[in-house]
Amino acid sequence: MKDQEEFIEDKRFAQCTKEMWATIGLFVINILLVGGVSLLIGFNKTADSMSYILGFPAWFFWGGIIGTLIFCILPYFMIKYFYKDISIEAEDEG
Repeated sequence: MKDQEEFIEDKRFAQCTKEMWATIGLFVINILLVGGVSLLIGFNKTADSMSYILGFPAWFFWGGIIGTLIFCILPYFMIKYFYKDISIEAEDEG
């Protein structure tokens, strides 16, 4: 029986795992904030009792438009300051 080589974890794996959790976290926060703001402002309101901003219902303006704009800008900062440029080429064993 041959000696089994010891498993050596790739150094890039830890960084990729951090980036994956950051991306999932951003997605979950996006859903909770956009959905939460929309529900808090607009749930169970009649059309007569709603307030409007630029012709949009307030719940849609704050949740759908402003919330989406914020979460379109946040990934830029995540990529610029948190993500690292990592080569996908195989590393030398030596």
